[in-house]
Amino acid sequence: MSNISLPPNLATDSASVPVGEVSEKQVTSADILNEANQLKSSTYKRPEQTIQDLEELRSYQLSKRREFEQQLNKNRLNFGQWMRYAKWEVDHNHDFKRARSIMERALEVNVQHVPFWVRYIELELLHHNVNHARNLLDRAVTTLPKVDKLWFMYVQTEEALGNFRGTRSVFERWLTWRPPKVAWTAYVEFEQRYEEWANARNIYLRYVSLFPGDADMWLDWLVFETTQPPLDDVQIARIRGIFECAMDTLIAQEDFKEKTTVASLVARWCSWEASMREFARARAIYTTLLEKDYLSKTQKAEVFQSFSEFEKKYGTSASTSETLLLKRKLQYEQNVDANPKDYESWWELAKLEQDPVRANSILENAVQTSPDAVSKSIVWRRYVFLWIKLALSLEFDCKDLDKARETWKKALDTVPHTKFSFAKLWIHYAEFELRHRGLGAVRKVLGRAIGQTSQKSPKRKIFRYYIALEQKLAEWDRVRKLYEKWLESALISDYNHKTTLALPVLEEYVAFEQRMGESERCVALYDMAMSITTSPESELSFLPFQDLLSVYIDYLKEEFMYDKARQVYREVLDSKPSVEVWIAFAIFESSILSPSQMDQLEQIEEDTHFAIGEYQLSQTRKVFGEAYNKYKATGDGENALQLLEAWKSYEEMHGTTQSLADVEKKTPTQIRKRRQVDNVEEIYTEYVFPEIKPNISQFLANAKKWAKSE
Repeated sequence: MSNISLPPNLATDSASVPVGEVSEKQVTSADILNEANQLKSSTYKRPEQTIQDLEELRSYQLSKRREFEQQLNKNRLNFGQWMRYAKWEVDHNHDFKRARSIMERALEVNVQHVPFWVRYIELELLHHNVNHARNLLDRAVTTLPKVDKLWFMYVQTEEALGNFRGTRSVFERWLTWRPPKVAWTAYVEFEQRYEEWANARNIYLRYVSLFPGDADMWLDWLVFETTQPPLDDVQIARIRGIFECAMDTLIAQEDFKEKTTVASLVARWCSWEASMREFARARAIYTTLLEKDYLSKTQKAEVFQSFSEFEKKYGTSASTSETLLLKRKLQYEQNVDANPKDYESWWELAKLEQDPVRANSILENAVQTSPDAVSKSIVWRRYVFLWIKLALSLEFDCKDLDKARETWKKALDTVPHTKFSFAKLWIHYAEFELRHRGLGAVRKVLGRAIGQTSQKSPKRKIFRYYIALEQKLAEWDRVRKLYEKWLESALISDYNHKTTLALPVLEEYVAFEQRMGESERCVALYDMAMSITTSPESELSFLPFQDLLSVYIDYLKEEFMYDKARQVYREVLDSKPSVEVWIAFAIFESSILSPSQMDQLEQIEEDTHFAIGEYQLSQTRKVFGEAYNKYKATGDGENALQLLEAWKSYEEMHGTTQSLADVEKKTPTQIRKRRQVDNVEEIYTEYVFPEIKPNISQFLANAKKWAKSE
């Protein structure tokens, strides 16, 4: 035991360096870090395994197989692992017998796993084991006869090997299982590749005998026949007979109108007839199919499209234009058949119809279905226009007034007036009654319109039409009642729906009274609006209030009612004081004429422009100063700052340097302070206004007066 030396890393003794002596090579921290970095950056290299003899090979194979088997024991449904196992046997050991055994074991797990069958067969073909591959293909299609992929692989293999007879045999076996169309098509293409035209034709015939309703296969057969130029009359007769048999057979099917290939079939037939110079026969085919009730609307549109192209090539100018018109008509019919609520197509379809009776019939069918939308939309607009067109056509084209009146009533009953309405519909109905029953009926219609449409929101167009009608009749009292009703409805709508409809109505009402020369009524209307809006007890209001005040002041300025305007400003400042109103009041004083300018205006006949004078400046500064003193008295620094900004802007434009400096001296100082609120410290801003120096002489005079009194 004493002769055995351990490796340095397992040595139990300490290093051979004597105690107290320094080693020649010192290990620094940098050396340790460099070594660690090198180990970290170096790539791991798997040790190479070399096999020296047969025994080591057997051992390696055994361990590898044991590894594969262990993986398969964990998951026998892992077909990728089965495949890797078999490929390893083939690629490394060249042991096909063992590989096939593995594949067969996998098939015992799930014989219906098609991808594994495919890879099994590909593995045999890859190594040129043709007979094994054929046996596997035969087993596969026998075990899974409904899997088209295996059949395709079988026929491709036989064709690639040049075994054409075997390929046909496989196809025939496949066809006994009544496969889908793709199998028959593949069989036909196989025969066509080797120019076996009779065999291909026979396959088509067998297929349409089994499946007579397959329009696609009929079309494929006809494409096959027509691509080969006929050599004699016998072949021409045969091709024409196939076309006729195809159409007769398909028309006899119950689902003929659902087939989408019919138009292509007809186009192919007529194109072939045209190539044979049989233009009359081709045109007869088109017209027969379009006139008879064989085709659905969709099919008819498609057939007509090909018919129009045919006419462009072979027809006259008259027949071509008629064809295009009919094409549009069929297209619109197809649209409304697919969607009865396609009101735009209904409209165009009615426009194309020349006969008024038939056009009205189309419109009646169009309005049978109302839109689903619960809000006013473009769909509802198109629908209502159909009603209007129908009613007008009944009145002017058919002269049927009773039916036209009934149509107007039905149209109005269809619209949900509690949600939305259409002023155009009411107005057209009113004009209809005006033409035939007179003014009383019109007023009833318009009164009903106002009553039904004002529940949600008053219709501006209805009120304007009614008012314009009464103005033409010089019924001024009725006009005023209508404006009052409009104002009332607008105010209620503003309150319920948070809108701003009342103020524009008020402006129109005032404009009417202005045209009538009733200035007192105009002022009364504005005063009424101001009192309603500023009253705390009123729930109604004319909004926005600033716009109301602005239009009122503008009116008073136009009428030179300056004192009234000042009174309005004072009343507003008493009820709803705001810095904006103070600023507007101050600017107003500079926008009006002074008394002297008023005298000049009365003497001058021509229009002239007056500049801002001392009167306007003093009045404006007086208002600004009054507002500033109020804010200073209440300590409202924020509004005071806003007021001073407007005042400074005014002085910069119209004042002097001294007046601007005087305004700037009034600016309060902002001081940020802290205070305790509910045991929470908050920061707030306090405004300190500049103190005005007291008048010492006045103070002394008052003191002397007091002393004498004592």
